[in-house]
Amino acid sequence: MEKSAYLDAMNITRWRGADKPGKPYLVIHDLDADMSEHPFLNHILSLIGVTPEQCDFDCQHVSGPQVVWDMRKVAMRPRVAWLVSKPLQDVIASPEQKRLLWKQICDHQNSQ
Repeated sequence: MEKSAYLDAMNITRWRGADKPGKPYLVIHDLDADMSEHPFLNHILSLIGVTPEQCDFDCQHVSGPQVVWDMRKVAMRPRVAWLVSKPLQDVIASPEQKRLLWKQICDHQNSQ
């Protein structure tokens, strides 16, 4: 078993050195892939005033950065993200999911 998969299975977060400051925002997703280059994701982030360079992309919540988008399939507590949706591929394929996401974006913009 890969070391990082073992740590994830045991729900152990990774140690981060204090000398390397983390990014201020976090996008949580289910895929074990680099999501920072996805055009749809980058467009949504730009609508809420965040750049991909300001974000860490991870499969689980880590304390510290503000969660801007939680797109995990299984709802986990606490839900503190600005945007909460189905996984990215489900949102792209479903007009209803896009509508729900758009409503959250509008609500976020109106609250600022």
